[in-house]
Amino acid sequence: MLSWLLCGVSPARAGDADRILAGTSTVADILEDLAGERAEIRLLIPGGSCPGHYDLRPGDLRFLGEARLLVLEHFQPAMPNMQNLVRAADNEALRIVTLPEEPCALLPEAQKRLTLALADRLTEVWPEQAATIARAATGRLARIAEVESRMRKELQAAGLVPLPKGGAAPHAGAPTALCSALQEPLVRWAGLNVVGTYGRPEDLTPECFEQLLKLGREHDVRVVLDNIQSGPGAGRGLAESLGAGRADLTSFPEGVPGEDRWEEAFTGNIGRLLQALRAAKG
Repeated sequence: MLSWLLCGVSPARAGDADRILAGTSTVADILEDLAGERAEIRLLIPGGSCPGHYDLRPGDLRFLGEARLLVLEHFQPAMPNMQNLVRAADNEALRIVTLPEEPCALLPEAQKRLTLALADRLTEVWPEQAATIARAATGRLARIAEVESRMRKELQAAGLVPLPKGGAAPHAGAPTALCSALQEPLVRWAGLNVVGTYGRPEDLTPECFEQLLKLGREHDVRVVLDNIQSGPGAGRGLAESLGAGRADLTSFPEGVPGEDRWEEAFTGNIGRLLQALRAAKG
């Protein structure tokens, strides 16, 4: 459970630990495994919120003013709210770590790369802890591999063909989908053929809706999959018009109650996707 992150205090060494501000719950989840026993970690943006539309709290500024590290996902440094926070904190000792770009950080391969990248950066900060960090990273990598294997088997049991490592094209005859652009990599990984994508609900103009509806009918779309952090329900009208199944998928841990860790969010998304397929008409 990462509930302690929301109040910003790790149960271990809360009084004298190095402070780390985690930009997203994806970052916080990895930090929990790699540095949770030696750091006081605060989560900046809750998992259910859109990182670009979240109003930062006064407590974030106070915490960052005394923090040793600010760890961000690749898209965060350029965001005005993040730039304003760093400027206002005026912490000359602060070290900012930006993780490598990943189109979908929930995918297992992305999680492996992010874990290794953050382990390397933490080792630079705490070289005396290199062996401990390496063991923690190895344990996390093993857990990621186990979850990936289990989800691939679950998808295969449902008649889907998940993309192999490095694969780009869906299996011939794969079920078709419309989805949020932010969920496209995960939906393709699960073995579906994405024939169209869309953005936030406010961007889904009548013209866009009609274009997507036409695509959906032409390709006999089975499911419409929304992104919770973009505003859930964007594709509800499309799903109803097409007689397709629909589900809300999360881009981050903690985006759905009870799914605080990466594996819970990832397996939860796969479960919701499969349920939407089962609910599809025809």
